[in-house]
Amino acid sequence: MSLSAMITATALGLVSLTAPDAPAPKGLILAQATPFVSSQGAVRAPAENYMTTKEGCTYRRTKAPGYPERWILVLNPHHIGKPNSPRSCRGMM
Repeated sequence: MSLSAMITATALGLVSLTAPDAPAPKGLILAQATPFVSSQGAVRAPAENYMTTKEGCTYRRTKAPGYPERWILVLNPHHIGKPNSPRSCRGMM
């Protein structure tokens, strides 16, 4: 039976997808996974990875393999408790 025919038959109540009298397999271990929302919390970078200049520009430290360390402008640093960076800030240091 094709998948669409199975879905149609199930919707009409002609076929049951469960076997109510079927015994549970032996050695079956039932486990509940951690809920997605609680396991996918926000990951905060360490405070030493951020720098705010006297002009109010907030930067984050970045380092790619084979490249020197750089500081990239953070436009909306509310997650670290800082106000928006002004328009006069350089994009990278």
